[in-house]
Amino acid sequence: MSQKNSQTQLIAVASVIILALLGVIGWLLFDKSQQKQLIEKHQVELDDAEKVKVELEKEYYEALADLEELRGDNTELNAMIETQKEDLKKQKDQITSLIRNKKDLALAREEIKKLKDQASDYLAELGQLRDDNQRLIASNERLSEEKDILTEEITKERQVNDELLTVKAALMEENEGLSEERTVLTKKVTRASVIHVTDIDVQGYKIKESGKEVKRGSAKNVELLKICFKANENAVAEEGNEEFFIRIISPQGETIAVESKGSGVLINSDNSEEIRFTKIKELMYTGTDAMSCLSWQAETEMERGLYGVEVYNKGYLAGKSTFKLN
Repeated sequence: MSQKNSQTQLIAVASVIILALLGVIGWLLFDKSQQKQLIEKHQVELDDAEKVKVELEKEYYEALADLEELRGDNTELNAMIETQKEDLKKQKDQITSLIRNKKDLALAREEIKKLKDQASDYLAELGQLRDDNQRLIASNERLSEEKDILTEEITKERQVNDELLTVKAALMEENEGLSEERTVLTKKVTRASVIHVTDIDVQGYKIKESGKEVKRGSAKNVELLKICFKANENAVAEEGNEEFFIRIISPQGETIAVESKGSGVLINSDNSEEIRFTKIKELMYTGTDAMSCLSWQAETEMERGLYGVEVYNKGYLAGKSTFKLN
């Protein structure tokens, strides 16, 4: 009986040990499973963080590359590009900090989207500034071409050249205050668009009872003056109706004018002074050289001597000449 009891006790102890070992093994298997799940979770988080980091790097460096494509010779524009690159770097650093804390990956993705949107806004703004600058450069180049044309056409060559050079220098040095500069430029272009006249010819006529006009050169026989001139081509002037103010100056230096026949007063655009004129001649300007004539019938006998003729366009003196009646 004693031996049998010993065996029974041994079996019981072994059973307890086996059960304990099974429990330990079960706990180890469960712990390993939990660790595996935790590792897998961490791995997923690491993968997500890495994806977010790659996405951040992609958007950041693409934005930098896009900004660099806008870089040029414009100092102000390049300075803005550097400032915006610094802003993007600060945003990137903030997002990188969020990525390190795996719980903030969703927020990091939102911030990446904001970075992308902000980069797009930067690019749009800088692109508009670049386009404006290119238009300004094109305007400067166009003005330079116009200056070369005007050099051959305008009698007051030095004055116009100085004005155009001043405008060109101002436009090249200034990128701000465009509204004021456009106002100045408009005035200069108006001056440059004056249609100058040459080949001014004046002939005197006597009107017979039949109404026929007979050419005469003696002052006492002249009842009608015919004034012809050539309106010269000007590449700056727009096509359309143009007014030429004709001023006939007597040998005494007085303007021949009769208000009832169309005479009046114009404002000299150079100095804002009033100038009396004899008659207005309208011409449909087509952008090429064109001859034009008008008649002036005297109310009193013409005087002997040297007469002057001045032609104004847009308030500026466009041409002048003289003629003599014996």
